[in-house]
Amino acid sequence: MVFPVETEERVKRRALSVCQDHLRKVMTITRKVSQLIDSFVKDDKKSAQRLFEEIRESEEEVDRARRTVSQELAEIGAILMSREDFLRFTNLTSEIADFCEGIAFRLLEIMERG
Repeated sequence: MVFPVETEERVKRRALSVCQDHLRKVMTITRKVSQLIDSFVKDDKKSAQRLFEEIRESEEEVDRARRTVSQELAEIGAILMSREDFLRFTNLTSEIADFCEGIAFRLLEIMERG
């Protein structure tokens, strides 16, 4: 909740903090995709399946974090002039997480079909 005495700098720090949390979750997914690629090269199906499940769970966390960012920015309201920039950044990084999940799915399917 935003109080009237909050300055724009303080609000911006709050928004950056929430965006940073979102980006950390996206980075976790990208690291797991890298590990899944290693499992693909080694033809380790069990490890690849485990990593894929972790990636799917992390993708859900990213979606929740994106909604949290949107909710936080809605609460902040007109105090923060660059709200749209935060939303665009969050949506763009969420797309990266989506692409990573797609890569993981396709690699796992290739492994399954031999």
